[in-house]
Amino acid sequence: MGRFGRASLALGLTLAGSLTACGGEAVQAPAKHPETVVTAGGITDAQFAEAVHDLLLAAPGSPERARLLSAVLGKQMERAVARYRSHHAGRGLAAVVGGLYLVHAGELTTGALGPTGKEALREATRELAVHGDEGRARALYDVSLHLANDESKSEIQQHLDALAAWTRDELKAGPGTIATGAIESASVARSLLEPSQAAKDDALKATLDWIATALELQTRFREKKVRPSREEVGEAVRALHSGNDILAQIFLRDADGAGAMRALSRSPLREAIRPELKKALEALGGKATATEWLDVLHAITPDAHEREQDEDEVMEDRELARAATFGVALEAYRLDPAQPESAAMVAAVLQDLGLAEASPAVIAEATRAHPDARTVSGALTITLRAMGLELEADDADAVRRTYAAAAPLLAIAEQRTLAPELQPNAARVRAMMGEVELQQGGLDAARALLSSSAAEEKSGAVLLALARLDRHDGDAKAALGDLRSAIDAPDTARDAALRGEVLLLTSDLSREAGDAGTGRQSLVDALMTLAKARTSGTPDDRARIEQILSRVLDRFGAKDKAQQALERAFEATPHDKREIASTLGQIIARAFVRKDLLAARDGLTRAMAAELTDDDLVYYALWVRLLEREQNQRTDGAAARVFSAIPDDGRWAGKLAAFGAGKITAAQLASFAATATQKTEAAFYAAMDARVAGQKDPGDAALRSVLRGGGIDLMEVVIARELIRGAAGGQTEGPLPSGVALP
Repeated sequence: MGRFGRASLALGLTLAGSLTACGGEAVQAPAKHPETVVTAGGITDAQFAEAVHDLLLAAPGSPERARLLSAVLGKQMERAVARYRSHHAGRGLAAVVGGLYLVHAGELTTGALGPTGKEALREATRELAVHGDEGRARALYDVSLHLANDESKSEIQQHLDALAAWTRDELKAGPGTIATGAIESASVARSLLEPSQAAKDDALKATLDWIATALELQTRFREKKVRPSREEVGEAVRALHSGNDILAQIFLRDADGAGAMRALSRSPLREAIRPELKKALEALGGKATATEWLDVLHAITPDAHEREQDEDEVMEDRELARAATFGVALEAYRLDPAQPESAAMVAAVLQDLGLAEASPAVIAEATRAHPDARTVSGALTITLRAMGLELEADDADAVRRTYAAAAPLLAIAEQRTLAPELQPNAARVRAMMGEVELQQGGLDAARALLSSSAAEEKSGAVLLALARLDRHDGDAKAALGDLRSAIDAPDTARDAALRGEVLLLTSDLSREAGDAGTGRQSLVDALMTLAKARTSGTPDDRARIEQILSRVLDRFGAKDKAQQALERAFEATPHDKREIASTLGQIIARAFVRKDLLAARDGLTRAMAAELTDDDLVYYALWVRLLEREQNQRTDGAAARVFSAIPDDGRWAGKLAAFGAGKITAAQLASFAATATQKTEAAFYAAMDARVAGQKDPGDAALRSVLRGGGIDLMEVVIARELIRGAAGGQTEGPLPSGVALP
C-alpha cells in the first residue's frame, strides 16, 4: 500500500508547513468542544468527525478514551466493510489500517471493533495475503484470533502456523542479512497493525538481529576480505543506515519515548545514533509538552533531500516512519491542539487512513488560534483534499459531512480582512461542494453553493455550472448572462478547455434562442481557441481540449476530424484511467447518437482492455446493447460479458447490469433508483428501451423528460439532447472556417 509511504509523508510535511503560523502569539483561545455523545449503539455518521477529534484529545488510559475508541473503531470497521462491498478494496484496507493506527498497545479489547470488525479484518487480511504482505497479514490474523470465537480460532491458527513456518524457512534459506532483513521487515509490518507488546518485542528483537548480522558482514569483509553478494551488501547498508531509527520508531508509533530510548540503548550501533534524535528523546523526560514532542517530530522527519534519497526504501520501513510520525504528531496535538504544525500533520495522515472527513475538525483549533492567511489557506487545502478523497470513494454523503465539519474554517476564511489573501479560499470549497451536489442531482443545494461561491470570487467554471442550471430551468437569458461573465473570468483566460466549453454552450443557447449569428461566431471562437491550444499544456489538458474540440467539430459537420480529435485525446493519456474513461465514454456516446455500431463496439472493446471500473463499463455496454437491439443485429457478446461480470449486489451498477442483461425491466430499474441522478438515468433507459422496441414517442416526450430530471451532469442527458437535436434537423455550422490548423 504505497499510499502510506514517502509521497504521503511529503504531503503531510507540505501541509504542516503551510499551516505553521507566520509568527506572533495566538490571538484566540481554542474553543471547547462538547463531549461526543456515545450511545449503546455507537455513534452516527454525523458524529464521526467530532468523535475522532475528541478521541485524539482524550487522555491515555482514561475511561473517555476507551469509550471513544470503541465507538470510532466500530464505525470505522463498518465503513471498511461498506467500501469492500462497493468494490473499493484499497479504500477498505486503508480504513482498517486507519482504525488500528488509532489503537495503542494493550487497548484492543473484545468487541472493540464492533459487529462488523471480524468481516473487515477478514477482507483486509485477504487483501494483504494476495499482495504477499506477510507481516501485516500476520498482525491481522493475531488481532482476529484475539477477537475470534472458539469455532473460528482453529482456522486462524492454521494461517498463523503457516506464517511461522515461512519465518523459519526464511532464516534457513538465505544468507545472514537477507534472511534477517526479511524477518525484520515482516516483524516491523506486524507491529504497525497489531497493538500488543508481543508484536513490539518481536519487532525489536528482529531489528536487533538484523543490525547484528549487518555488523558481522562488515567485520567479515574487513578482516577476511570475503566479498558478499550485492544483495547482502544492500541489506547490510539498509541496516547500518536505518537500524537505529527503526528501533526508535517501533515505540514512537505509540508515542513511547521511554521505550524508544530503551531500544536504542540495546543497539549494537549506539555510537551511530543520530545526535538530534537522541537529544530530542532525552528531552522528553517525565512531563513533556507539545514543544518537546515537536522536537522529536523534527528529528524523525526526513528533509527533502533525504526523502529523495530514500525512494528505494523498503515499504515496511516507510510505513513505520509514517506510523511513528503520526504517533508523535498525535501526542503533540493531544497536548496542544492549537499548534498548527502537529494539527496539519495529523490531519494529513488521517486523510490517507480512511478518516478524511475528520481532518477539518482536527485543524479547527489551530485555525481559530492562528487566523492568518497561511494557516487558514493550509486548512482549506486540507479540507479540499479530504472532500476529493471522499469523492473518489464515491461517497457523496461523506463529502457533505466533510464540508459540514469545515464550517468553522469557512467562517474564519470569510472574514473581509483575510479573504483576499487566501489561496485557496472559501469560495473554492463552496464551489467544489456545489459541483458535487450538481453531480448528485441536488440542484437547489448546488445553486445555493455555486451562487455563494460566484459572489465571492469570479470563476468561469462556477459560472458555467450556473449556466447549465439556468438552462435546465428554462431560463436561457440568465444562462447567457452567466456565460458572458464566465468568458472574462481569470480561470477561463488560463484554461483553453474551459473557454472552449463556455463558448460551445454559448453557441448552443444562442442558436436555440434564434440568434444564429452569435451562435456561429461563438463556435468559430471556440474552434480557434481549442485548435491553437491543443498541443500545449499537460497530457490531461490536451486530452480535455481534444474532447471539447471534437464536440465543436461535430457542430461544424466535420465528422472525421471530430473522431480524429477523440483519438488524439485517447493517445494523450494512455495510462490515466480517469481520462481514458472520459474519452472512451465520449467515443461510444457519439457512436450511439450517430448509430455507428461498429465504432461503439470498438470503444467498448478498448474500455474492457483498459480494465476500466464496473461503474464505467456498464454504461458503455448498455449503449452498445441498445444499438444492437435497435439495429436488430446479433450481439458480439462483449456487452453480455460486462453484464455477467457485475454482481447484482444492491449497487446501482449491478441493477444497470441486470437491466442490460434482460433480468429486470425498465420499470423495475426505475423502482431501484434512489437518487436524482439514478432516477434520471432510469428515465433515459426506459425511453431508449421503448424506442428500440419500436414504440412511438411523439415530440420525443420521454427524452425531453430526461432533460428535466435532476441529473443534468450526466452523459445520458447529453445523449438525449443530441438525439432531440438530430430529430429536429441537427443543423450544423459548416463548413469549417479557413485558417484553422488541424491535423
